[in-house]
Amino acid sequence: MTNRKSINICYAFQREMFSAEDLLATVLVYLLLAAVLVLFIVLRRKKVDIDTRKVLHILTGNFVFIWWMYESQLPMLVFFAFPFMALLLLSSPVSKLDFMHRNVIGQVSAEGHSLGLFFYACTIAVMVLVFFENFVAASIGIIAMTYGDGFSSLVGKRHGKRPIYKGKTLEGSLAAFAATTIMTYVVLLFYDMLIAGGHYTISTIPDVSFPLVALAAGIFVAVVELISPGEYDNLITPLATAAFLVLLGF
Repeated sequence: MTNRKSINICYAFQREMFSAEDLLATVLVYLLLAAVLVLFIVLRRKKVDIDTRKVLHILTGNFVFIWWMYESQLPMLVFFAFPFMALLLLSSPVSKLDFMHRNVIGQVSAEGHSLGLFFYACTIAVMVLVFFENFVAASIGIIAMTYGDGFSSLVGKRHGKRPIYKGKTLEGSLAAFAATTIMTYVVLLFYDMLIAGGHYTISTIPDVSFPLVALAAGIFVAVVELISPGEYDNLITPLATAAFLVLLGF
């Protein structure tokens, strides 16, 4: 059983030791990210007719099925959030380190908003610090950013024919709704299984209808994604969604 503890970061090194579960979670997260990056490179080399940057964006979000294994905040920040914040900032177009712009991550950053990927990592850190005891809500927030926003962009750019707000389309908004609704339901079932099995003890899930919560999250994310400025949606969408779920009792 994972016994997660919310800790004071200022005194963490004095009070906490990194556990085997923390190290295992870190290894699994890195393996996931490595696998997604390899898939991204393969799709790029094969010149598959799809926005591979968004594929990377979407699949990376699957870490929400791993990060529950961490027992405390500090390892999540030290091994996961902070290293990626540094890497993505140094690889972004605003960085002065030209050699970092030539790696795969630098190329991806250059294709989108200049700090979009960095904001992605910042969101993870904020989730760990602010929503550590509401990780069901945090996980749905991440899913909203990755699957919701990702499918909105994929479908909107490829099939969008009905613009409704600042270039965003009805088809893209419907894709955000559908992807978020489906994945919210999956996340709820996954965490409910963990809680029922005694593997996850920090959060609870209220006795509500999962389909109704998933539909509410889908509608909320479709609206937020529609009105959010593109350069900041990696911050606004997940944090607003997590806060919305917390208000619902998660």
